[in-house]
Amino acid sequence: MNVAGAIQELHDRCAVYTSHSTAVRLLDTIGWSSDEDLSCSVLLEPCVGEGAILVEAVSRLLGSFRGAGKPLTRRLLAPRIQGFEFHDETADEARRAVECVLLNANLSRPSARALSHVWVRKRDFLLQVPGHVTHVAANPPYVRWTKLPSDLAKKYRSKLPATATSGDLAVAFLDRMLAWAKPHAKVVALTSDRWMFTQYGAEFRKQFKEQGWALEVVDPRPESAFVRSVGAYSAIVSLTQGASISAVANADPRERAKKLHVELVARHGTLAEAGCVVRVGPALGSGETFLVAQSDAEGIESELIRSFVVRQGATGEIAIASQRRVIIPYDRRGSPIVLDDWPGFAAWARQHEARLKTRSHTRNGSHWWQTIDAVGTQWQQAPKLLLPELCRDPFASLDMTDAIPAHSLYAIWPGAWPAQPLQRVLNAGLLRLTATAEAPMLKQGWFRFYKRFIVRTPLPKWSSLSTYERNALLQGDAAQFSKTFEALFGFAPGNLDIASD
Repeated sequence: MNVAGAIQELHDRCAVYTSHSTAVRLLDTIGWSSDEDLSCSVLLEPCVGEGAILVEAVSRLLGSFRGAGKPLTRRLLAPRIQGFEFHDETADEARRAVECVLLNANLSRPSARALSHVWVRKRDFLLQVPGHVTHVAANPPYVRWTKLPSDLAKKYRSKLPATATSGDLAVAFLDRMLAWAKPHAKVVALTSDRWMFTQYGAEFRKQFKEQGWALEVVDPRPESAFVRSVGAYSAIVSLTQGASISAVANADPRERAKKLHVELVARHGTLAEAGCVVRVGPALGSGETFLVAQSDAEGIESELIRSFVVRQGATGEIAIASQRRVIIPYDRRGSPIVLDDWPGFAAWARQHEARLKTRSHTRNGSHWWQTIDAVGTQWQQAPKLLLPELCRDPFASLDMTDAIPAHSLYAIWPGAWPAQPLQRVLNAGLLRLTATAEAPMLKQGWFRFYKRFIVRTPLPKWSSLSTYERNALLQGDAAQFSKTFEALFGFAPGNLDIASD
């Protein structure tokens, strides 16, 4: 793919523009205001888009010059703003919007046009040598690195530090924005909140903190942030130097959850330390191919057929298997099968050979009949708890079988804990606490779990509990369970109140 094609593909994937009200908030946050003297300030807008932030910034710059009695000349105005937009058509649209503001301020058409071209450069910001600015305001693109056109991803990785080139492209923009910022510059961004809670953002967070940058979440859930509806939650974050480091502002509910979560982990340890094992359901690759009706599975060796649980089957106390079965090309020892040793499977596989060979992982040396993930002996162990990756009300279902869960479900093997007491304490509020404290939140109050969050759920070792506590959690009535749970974790079951003191 050529560069223009890669840029168009990336633009089509993540061109979601800032609303005017949010542009106002961003500039207010960093003090880019008509009431301030901006004659020696420089604003960076690294991803101009259609120009919502830039147009508002230009208007305020003109107001500042007028208030200070400074002439609106091309020479004085030009150095005050640096903007970048790598998509040609969008850059032209932003230039026209900026030019219109300048013409309305009675600048000549040649000056207005020249300034619009200076302030909106048709360049890829991520590939520029950093300059020096005093203010930064941006709505960087949200797109996973795995979704980037390969040519662009390769080019970015050759130019950017490793801490900025994984997870989400927004992290790369934030990294470069800080590289442009002078000491004591003010930086604000409307960004997905996911990077603040993920492993891929951990090294970046550590890096900017070591450089003296403090993160503050100005608004964890801005309303009407974009010109159209999007599928992920965003946050307005600011970065400044010399202030005390704060994860979130004003002790919002997530900050309260973090505090309680830290306290309980310090007191009890974590789910992983208690001996529980967590794994996500194996990725099949061409999943629908490996899922068959019971009647279609009869000609395949029974050792390779398992029950299958989808997300809808993991919403109640007991997990319910789908009517379909999943074909697993691994024997009960967890070893990948040799095709010719399993004639029933081989006959089925060859009916789907063309489709299975189109999968990208088979081009990396894997046998075409294998699933993406191996299916080892752990999946034969029962019981286990099943937890959806996406959930609004975190809840674990009990599976007493060796069923294979869908890739959208996490399995929790209880270790030394009896399965039902573990399910009971997790569903009483520990999973919700972990989700609120650590997991990214999507639209309409949905959480996205990852393994690294689940394993950090506060949980004592079963052996550390007294005989009374074990009995109360294992077979006690509701009153005994509630009393014991509250004594252990500091809140009543189902009554996690972190929104108020």
